[in-house]
Amino acid sequence: MRRERAISPVHTKYNHTSTIDLSAERRRREIIRRLDTIPPLPAAAHEVLSIVAGDPKDTGRLEQTIRHDPALSSQILRVANCAAYYPQTPIDTIHRAVVFLGFSEVRNIALSLSISSVFKGRPRLTGFRTQDFWTHSIATAMISRILAIELDKEEPEIYFTAGLLHDLGRIAMYTCFPDEWGSIVAYAQENGCPLLVAERKFGLQHNLIGAWLAKNWELPSIYQKTIATHHLRLSHPKIGEQGLLIQLADQICHHVGMGLMSPPAVNRRALANAVGLGQDTLEILEEQLDQIEELASSIIDILH
Repeated sequence: MRRERAISPVHTKYNHTSTIDLSAERRRREIIRRLDTIPPLPAAAHEVLSIVAGDPKDTGRLEQTIRHDPALSSQILRVANCAAYYPQTPIDTIHRAVVFLGFSEVRNIALSLSISSVFKGRPRLTGFRTQDFWTHSIATAMISRILAIELDKEEPEIYFTAGLLHDLGRIAMYTCFPDEWGSIVAYAQENGCPLLVAERKFGLQHNLIGAWLAKNWELPSIYQKTIATHHLRLSHPKIGEQGLLIQLADQICHHVGMGLMSPPAVNRRALANAVGLGQDTLEILEEQLDQIEELASSIIDILH
């Protein structure tokens, strides 16, 4: 069992005064207890993240990591041979997949498949289709990487990972709080409001829960922070450039129909200006997202 002190992103949220709110503290402990039932992050995902943080072009290490996980190897080969990539000849080895798709593409596919496998086989609940969730997450990751490259950011793969994980708390809620999730979805539908507003109503904000889970999984702090802050307003002092860019990628996905219900109302043009992206570039990107959706859907179809 993990020690509770390892999870603290929102401890001060419930301590507005020197007197501890016992009901809120009990709620926090219950949330942490339920999150502890989620399996640990697979070894392959940790290894791929380590490659991103260390030598982001270590082809040999990536191929070895994938080969050591037979299920992941099989899935990678199925993705490489899917119609979305138009292979002219069958791709039958991980090495050929890396040569054909490129190192970054295979690394990102491996990470996406490995993380999403943690939640595979969960019972279906109203208002949540895991295929739609992961399609949105992977598409957001792809767009985040494209934006990072367009803006000449260092290590664009970090932005891919941050985009992939941005809604981690939502699938954790779906997994660990099925009754509350049903109430949140019902409230959002009945009141015509974004899911985030309904989450706040029930005291279960996916960005904070996602940050808790990321810390449970011992993910680098940059991902914990981005998950926790990606819905903060533009003027908030804690938003940071990663949070702004992921929020923009998230909004772009929702704008073109790749999202889970409606997001909070945000001015995409203002977000684009805040990260330094020109309006023409934003419009061109939004017009060319069909291929991203096709690729994201192909990856998730193979997983499920």
